[in-house]
Amino acid sequence: MIRTAIAGLVLLPALVAASGSAIASTYLNQSNITVTVGAGTSPGSFNNTFNGGSTINKVIDAPSATAEEFHNQTTHIWFTAADDGGGLELLFDFGIEYDLSVLHFWNYTSEGFDVDNVAFTFFNGNNVQNGMLSVTPDLGSSPGIRAQDIALAAPLNVRYVTAFLTGSNRQVDFQNIGFTANLSAPVPEPETYALMGLGAMVVLAASRRRRRPQAGPRATAA
Repeated sequence: MIRTAIAGLVLLPALVAASGSAIASTYLNQSNITVTVGAGTSPGSFNNTFNGGSTINKVIDAPSATAEEFHNQTTHIWFTAADDGGGLELLFDFGIEYDLSVLHFWNYTSEGFDVDNVAFTFFNGNNVQNGMLSVTPDLGSSPGIRAQDIALAAPLNVRYVTAFLTGSNRQVDFQNIGFTANLSAPVPEPETYALMGLGAMVVLAASRRRRRPQAGPRATAA
């Protein structure tokens, strides 16, 4: 039991360091996340967004963060809110927890229709809110639209994201949304903490025994 405790105490930092060094950035799109239209979407019209059998999945279909998009009736998302202040709500599910680092946003190229603000709310794997963030994207480039890369001061351990997009003239027109992220580091189980504590106590006890002075030989009577 003592050997097991000491081994756990010694090996745990190495295992944590090894897992951290193996973490690599991942681009999140339709291959590893999902998106749906949220119930918080304001009354309004999706115009030609879903023509020809298109789905909201085209929000996340850019194959990479450097992909170039071309605006047309089959590639863009266009929502018109019925009232001022209205907007489009999108719900993202990453499947597992990530630490988000960059938002990639392909905006429309005209001021009258582009997205002016994206209000993000972040949730962990237990669907507990752990952060909020507001982003004001730039106009998209022309003629080919490339993503604006926006560094995110987002919380760690994010699985679910709610995005509320709004624009001037009640218009919300854009091409794509993507994220760059790292897998969140696993949280140690309670058993791991118990093993660390036991190992620390064993090492401390052994150290004290080594420092304890030894009694000298007894004197014998003449």
